[in-house]
Formats: sequence, C-alpha cells, structure tokens
Amino acid sequence: MKPTDRQTPEPLRRILFVVPSLHGGGAEFVARTWMAWLAGRGYEVSAVLTAGTAEGEHVPAGVRVTSLSGARGHVRKTGALRAILQNTAPDVAIALQAHPNLLLLSAARLLPRARRPRVLISERNLVSLGLPGSALSHRVKIWFARRMYSWADHVIAISHPVAGELVAAFGVSGDRVTVVANPATAKVRPPEQSTRRPGADRGIQIVLACRLVAQKRPLLAIDAAAELISRGVPAEVVSFGGGPLLAEVTAAASAAGVPFIHHGWVENWFEHFGNNAVALLPSSREGFGNVLVEAAAAGYPAVAVSGALGVADAIVPGITGELALSAAPTDLADALLRAAELPLAENIQPWLRRFSVDSSGTDLESVLLGTLGRTREQARVRALA
Repeated sequence: MKPTDRQTPEPLRRILFVVPSLHGGGAEFVARTWMAWLAGRGYEVSAVLTAGTAEGEHVPAGVRVTSLSGARGHVRKTGALRAILQNTAPDVAIALQAHPNLLLLSAARLLPRARRPRVLISERNLVSLGLPGSALSHRVKIWFARRMYSWADHVIAISHPVAGELVAAFGVSGDRVTVVANPATAKVRPPEQSTRRPGADRGIQIVLACRLVAQKRPLLAIDAAAELISRGVPAEVVSFGGGPLLAEVTAAASAAGVPFIHHGWVENWFEHFGNNAVALLPSSREGFGNVLVEAAAAGYPAVAVSGALGVADAIVPGITGELALSAAPTDLADALLRAAELPLAENIQPWLRRFSVDSSGTDLESVLLGTLGRTREQARVRALA
C-alpha cells in the first residue's frame, strides 16, 4: 500500500516531532524516516530540533522544521517549545531520546490540560548499563527521566529489552509501552544475486560498522581476529566508522599482526563487503543495533555480544547471525565461525519486512491513533464523572 492510498484517519491530523537534529545518528535517521512516511500519508507533520539547524538536504518533504538552537539552557528551550505547542496545537507530539523527551514532557506540563497534545516519548537506549562512570550531567538527566517518563501518554521503545527497562526502572505502566521496530532496512537495496560463499575456508573479513568509541569496544574486533588467526583461520578487520579510538585500534592491530583497513564513515557501508564478510557489533550495550539488520538485508551474517541486550531484537541466532556468549575473544571467535557458516536463506524476508519503512510507519501510526483515541475517551469519562 502506498502512503497516499487512503485518507488520513480522523481525529489525528497534526503531528509534531521533537528531536535533537535531522542527521548525525540512528535516532535522527528513524525520526526523519517516520516524518516522511507520515507526511506521505497526508498528515500535517512538523519538527522541532533541540540542537540542529532547520535547513539542509535532510529536511523531509512536506515537513515544517523549527530549531531551538538559539535558546540556551533547559528552561529557555522548555519555554520556547511550550510556545510552539500552544501556537501550533498538534494533536500528538512525539520526542526521541532522553533530552528531547524531558523537554517535551516539561513543556506540555506547563500547558492547561485542555490545551495539551497527547505526548509520546521514545527511548532508544539501555540507560542503566550506561550509568556507571557517566558524567554527573547525564546522571542528573536520568534522575529526572525516572521521575517524569511516567507522565507520558504513551512510550515507544526501540526493542523489548528497552521496554522492559522502561517498566522496571522508569515506572512506566506496561500497558502504555509499545515496541515499534526501526525502519532499519530503509537504506538497503537487497542484492539481486549475492556473491557471498558461506564458510571460513577463505578466512573471515570482520566488518566493524560502528563508531570507534568506548561503548562499541572496537578493540574486541582486533582480539577476535587475533584469536581466529591463532586457530589457523585468516582474518582481517575492516572499519566503517571514525572515532577517538582509531589510533588505539590501529596500534593494537599492528601489535597483534591483524590486518586492519579503515575506511571512515561510509553511509552505505553494507555495499562494500568482501564475499567472506561477517559484521561484528561488539558493544557493551545497544538499544537495538540497526547495522545487524542492515547486514542481514544485504545478505551477510552478523555477530553481537548477548550481554548488550538490545541486540537480541536485531539478530535471529542461527538464522541471520549469532550472539556471542560473552565478550571474551574465544567466544567472539566461536560466534564468528558459526555465523560464517550460515546460508542466510530467502526465508529471512518475512523477518526483514518487520523493519521496512511501511511496516515501521504503520505500527507507529497505529500507536499514535490508539493513544489519541484512548486519551480522548478517558477525558470524556472524566467529564461525565
């Protein structure tokens, strides 16, 4: 079904997104994709950026964009967002990521109940795993989130582990949390004929498609490659993400005798695999892991560490990839070898459709309509009481 095949369902007409920017990360890509899909459905879609600029090639067609970058501090940004909510009167407003979530909740709370839009927030990360050693400002932000997230009319989680944390640690009622799959296949054009050959007889090209930062633990890719080489399996690491640990990773590869090729950030990284490639996401935590789905859509298996939790929604073990038992090099090497043998048969297409733009957009639309209908019914009941 094309986005314009049916009329915009009433009573939902105006939808406002609150996001940090329109580009620069996975959440921004998801928000941009959702905006474009909803605008194509005939909704009046607008966006408020908490930090980015409101111009450029990333602005979706038909979406009005305003930036709060000129307002400094949480209080001023909250006031500016409140004014936008008051002036534009959206039916629903949805924020993505912790800071925009808190801004939207604060701004909506300052409006009279009758003037508030229905407020949805979306958490994209496993917060608890990232708190140890984090900056004071981040811990303060999460302190407020634990107390304010329950104010939302509905909460969208990026994965089931994130949904579980929202219920257990943030006090969100289970009947007000929905997992909406990312449109993770939006950028991938499935190959007409894959050149990949399952097996490790030609060695394994370990593809590291992530930023080289502490959370992603890129040094583990070097350790896993060294373990494979010690077992007589040729291995190399190919990186498609920049970051502050590049020099450290390069030095570690040189010291371990592991071939390391760094390409920097490449948007369509999944088009540059060798025919013996296995994608590896060795993160300590992930809310989801788009790259794991992108690899499968491109016809290649992937490996992640089971302790990263959110990756469990992005890999079907034994079908699209493997979950390593731990981050130990031996466990990573075992998982890479198992993944290299997987045929990635055509029967993964029904699973991949869950992450298509239409499937993700349709699920989001259903959540928006359901939230709006439920809260209006609740208001009617209150008025009759």
